[in-house]
Amino acid sequence: MRLAITGSSGLIGTVLVEELHQRHQITGYDRRPPAALPQGVRFVQGDMEDRQALATALEGAEGVIHLAAIPYDIPPLHEVFRINMQGTYNALEVAVEQKTQCLLFASSIMAYGFGQNVDPQYFPVDEEHPVLANRPYGLSKRLGEELCRTFTERCGIRTHCFRLTLAVAPGKRYDLLPSTERQGEVGIYSYFDVRDFARLAEAALQTTALTHEIFLVGAEDSGHADPTAEVIARYYPQAGLRYEELNPTSPFVTCAKARRLLGFAPQHSWRT
Repeated sequence: MRLAITGSSGLIGTVLVEELHQRHQITGYDRRPPAALPQGVRFVQGDMEDRQALATALEGAEGVIHLAAIPYDIPPLHEVFRINMQGTYNALEVAVEQKTQCLLFASSIMAYGFGQNVDPQYFPVDEEHPVLANRPYGLSKRLGEELCRTFTERCGIRTHCFRLTLAVAPGKRYDLLPSTERQGEVGIYSYFDVRDFARLAEAALQTTALTHEIFLVGAEDSGHADPTAEVIARYYPQAGLRYEELNPTSPFVTCAKARRLLGFAPQHSWRT
């Protein structure tokens, strides 16, 4: 499959390129060149507001993985919202113009607003839990999901949104785990290894049975040092419990939907 990856020089993008380039024709797109580029991978330099450069990167692409964004609420905040929203709109519109079949959008666990303006209503958090973020970054992800839905309805492009938790990879950010106390609350003490996400993204791109879905992405265990039940009782005593079985390492989010529809089976854990 011919794939374009925006934000290809970032942590997630670098690992996706490395994981996918042996099975697919990859074009990376980023405003900064990558530290290294695997043999056979094409790279186009540009930002998400440069539609001409973006069209060059997406030319001939059957699928797009849209990662590029300003991460988190980094001042000036109005620029976080403007650039992220315009970038997602441009990715979708240019993909349609290039007759791309499917676009995957990197949304975020921060669309829920946890650790900022709301607490979880129940555990494990799933895709049906209200998304209530009211700060620029989380709000740009909430509305980015809506953009994807409307482009699917209006233009027919398949779109899938992935609410990513804390991204880790070999030698990258595993040292942030485990969380203690309320550290990592905005990600509700959840994480994923990008190598697992690569397989999930590949499955989503290749399926034609789904047109627009939202998926949570996390590991099979929690990213907190303390038992899950203790963390919930200590910090979220009003939250409901919806676990079929609550173990000490049970995750705070469930990826049951991705498992059911795409066969997602995370293989990596900070504990091993």
